[in-house]
Amino acid sequence: MVRTEILIKKLKMMEMKVKERVERVRAMERLAIAKLIIPFCLGIAAAVILYLAGQDVYTRYATVFSIYSFMPLGGAIAAIPAGLGLGIHPAGLIAFIVFSDAVVSLFLVWNFDHAKKIPLIGKMVEKVEESGNKALMRYRWAKRFGFVGLVLLVMFPLQWTGSAVGSIVGRLIGMSPLMTWLGVVLGT
Repeated sequence: MVRTEILIKKLKMMEMKVKERVERVRAMERLAIAKLIIPFCLGIAAAVILYLAGQDVYTRYATVFSIYSFMPLGGAIAAIPAGLGLGIHPAGLIAFIVFSDAVVSLFLVWNFDHAKKIPLIGKMVEKVEESGNKALMRYRWAKRFGFVGLVLLVMFPLQWTGSAVGSIVGRLIGMSPLMTWLGVVLGT
């Protein structure tokens, strides 16, 4: 009888431990999903705010975003004069570019490993990772200088630099997601 009670207590303790672990896993899954969705929500919210500000404002910022994001060489250099030429106030232009880079970096530092498995996005992340490896090979000083090196790498608009590559490089050299994100935002 006593052995049965002891066995029942042990089983109940095991069951409680399993339930705790399951809850931890569920919480981790919710956090992972949130980390995946939050950057997209921030980008969509910014687009909606710009759209609500008027078609002219939306078009100007969309043009700057397109130049900045989709010109592989010189996008960062061309986006600022283009934005100023379109009549965007310098403070608004800087805030928009920093916000855009911060959202891209946030997505990558939070979801670097998971993003590779997402259809369409995975191939882009792998290309950025390849660029990050090339950047590490080309700019070896960035690894030696850690955080400061990452800031400098993102700061200068050279080939294989920028927020996406900087986010990957930061993770590749072993920086935490927070420090990588801060380095990228400061470098932007």
